[in-house]
Amino acid sequence: MMLCDAHAHLGNDTEWEERTGKGILSLICATGPEEAGKLFSRLEWLKGRAVIPTAGLHPWYADQYTVQDMEPYIRRCPVVGEIGMDSVWCQVPLPVQERVFREQLAMACSLKKPVVLHTKGQEKAIASILKEYPNRYLVHWYSCEEYLEEYLALDCYFSVGPDAWWNPAVAQAARRVPRDRILVETDGLGAVQWAYENGPEDGKRTAPGTVSEALENTVRTMAEIRAVSLKAMEELVFDNLVRGFLGELYCL
Repeated sequence: MMLCDAHAHLGNDTEWEERTGKGILSLICATGPEEAGKLFSRLEWLKGRAVIPTAGLHPWYADQYTVQDMEPYIRRCPVVGEIGMDSVWCQVPLPVQERVFREQLAMACSLKKPVVLHTKGQEKAIASILKEYPNRYLVHWYSCEEYLEEYLALDCYFSVGPDAWWNPAVAQAARRVPRDRILVETDGLGAVQWAYENGPEDGKRTAPGTVSEALENTVRTMAEIRAVSLKAMEELVFDNLVRGFLGELYCL
């Protein structure tokens, strides 16, 4: 398969070695300055171009660091993120999250770099904010059954998460996102493990142990949902990632 991963994190050494050894085209996200430092340290000795760094101050850490702390890394990356707002898994006050989010949206536009979005629980608010910052956006692992139309109207890309086989909201995105804006992601093997552990008791599946297997499973599910061949689906998400985020970067 032509494997690609539109959103993931550093993971452990085994995960990193699989991505680099097999040439899995991966956008690897650094969510804070410490993680960014580790990512760039690894990139210094990495040969080849399979791993593409992204950086942005994650809403979980919006009260621990400043955008200025992340700016040197943001400037070195072709893509900004993941950034956004979160009222489900995060205790950082929303006004703080929004301020940090807006600062980075403005920076991304100024630098003409596309953005990876984290939208948990704040889907409606973020869709409204994005209208003020026209750009190219990737909504990672959209798992809300509402507001999808608002993001589609903004021409957002969507990366389908590893729970598409059981989560109706994720399956909806896999079904409805236009063919030229759909991608696939793992969010890292830890997230894949979580997704499989939280699947339905009836029909429970064993979590894949490798990045390759995780991506193959999700692409296969996406192909089934969209009634296309597995080969067509793998080529589509690969081409979309290259064209949308690794070609000419722009801000309208």
